[in-house]
Amino acid sequence: MQDNLLKLITLQDLDNKIRTCRQNAEDGPNKIKAVREKLTALEAEKAVLDAKLAANAAGRQELEGVIEELTLRKTTNQGRQKKTRSNNEYRAIMKEADTIAASLAAKEDELLVFMAEAEKLQALLPPLVSDIDEETALFLEKEADINKTLEESAREEAQAQAKRSVLVPTISAPMMSRYNTIAQNRDGQALSPVVQGMCRVCRLSIPPQLYNELQKNDKLLTCPNCARILYWMHHPYFSDFCTEPNPQAQPATADKKERKPRVAESKVRKGAKAKGPKRTLETMEDEDSDSQLSDDDRKVAHV
Repeated sequence: MQDNLLKLITLQDLDNKIRTCRQNAEDGPNKIKAVREKLTALEAEKAVLDAKLAANAAGRQELEGVIEELTLRKTTNQGRQKKTRSNNEYRAIMKEADTIAASLAAKEDELLVFMAEAEKLQALLPPLVSDIDEETALFLEKEADINKTLEESAREEAQAQAKRSVLVPTISAPMMSRYNTIAQNRDGQALSPVVQGMCRVCRLSIPPQLYNELQKNDKLLTCPNCARILYWMHHPYFSDFCTEPNPQAQPATADKKERKPRVAESKVRKGAKAKGPKRTLETMEDEDSDSQLSDDDRKVAHV
């Protein structure tokens, strides 16, 4: 059972890698597009600025042509003033000169406005170009990183597919069918590790009895909540797929300091007489002689 479960765990790991690699391949263009958004915005801003500058230049060119024409008419009018022979003709020429002068002044003022606007627009161009150059370099760098990641994902997917094609034939047909059925109904995730009595996929606790049986690793068990095949992550047999430290493991502790043994101190009870030295035969004889001596001394003292 351990070998079969280990094969299923390995198969699930390969399928997860393949699914992740394919997702990376799908997300790659979107990531590149997202990275390029700022550069696209800057380029659009420059396009608008270029359009304004072009319109300004066209307006100035048109005005310069009108001013040139008015200046020519003014020169012609001045020449006619010198050749006039009647007062009426002179008054008509001078009236035309005033009209030409007024139009010329208005167009020159309008040209000044265009030139001032062009100066402001030109001042915005260098920093914008600098930002575009900086953002372009940054985009190319990020794009290269994304493409590199996509290439690595493609290689990993090919390797996983090769390993899967070798592994699948070694799994029994009934177990493979069961794996595929659960995977199809559970978003590709047919197995789930269990840590501290909790299914790591559905995040719900399993019954304590089931958790105890799972740690024995002698039968194929499923989660009563999500129906996925369960395995105890911290079983030594599955150490290659353990991604979390075992919370039940006892942490290593420092060596305890050696304590000196306590010396029991004798306690004398209140009112108890202290014991004297041990009595021997010699001490008893000495005590008798002292007792006799004391009696003789008392008789002498009495006489």
